[in-house]
Amino acid sequence: EFDMKKGFQPILDYVEGRMSITEFQFLFETDKSLQRTLKLPMDKKYTCYKRYNYNLFDLFKNYYDYKGKSWNIFANRSSIQGELVRLLEDYNISYHIYSKYKEEYRFLLQIQPDYIDCQDDSILQPIIDSIPKDLSKTKRIAMGKEKVKALFKYDKTYPRWLQGAEWPIVNGKPLVFSHQKKAKGGDIRTYYYFYDPDTKEQTVVEQFD
Repeated sequence: EFDMKKGFQPILDYVEGRMSITEFQFLFETDKSLQRTLKLPMDKKYTCYKRYNYNLFDLFKNYYDYKGKSWNIFANRSSIQGELVRLLEDYNISYHIYSKYKEEYRFLLQIQPDYIDCQDDSILQPIIDSIPKDLSKTKRIAMGKEKVKALFKYDKTYPRWLQGAEWPIVNGKPLVFSHQKKAKGGDIRTYYYFYDPDTKEQTVVEQFD
């Protein structure tokens, strides 16, 4: 017999802030009743779930790539909570959202210029920890922006990405942006050149128009 309450409890515990993402990820991998709950069909109006067979289990397994990777990063803490909220709403289960994950993630987006879009907690966490909590929100954002910009260096100008930002990070440090170059002829590629300031080793990122 499928115990609905038992299956939804960890979901509520995570959404409402009583359970960490690490604990939730562990249960996702080990707890049969949670797995069965996450396999419940989602409303077909969410077409973004079509490729995951309209269920969160397939989404988490394939999109968040749980094999050996921690879910515990700012972006995932917030987006996984959002996915779970949709499931609760689909099955008419009331909840009180724990707002910290969304607030943290929103702050991260606010302190990053569009040309960076870093999701790496090992870079972001020290920045967040170094901003005094008692400053006003505006000052905290301004200080965060300065610190992020100071880490993502460029020689003359920042990259103008054709698609989303893909700034390479090597050994926990962002590389320095040198320049970008459009491919010749009818080629729709643009090449972005970065280098390691210590080793001078070059990395090239390519994007398509």
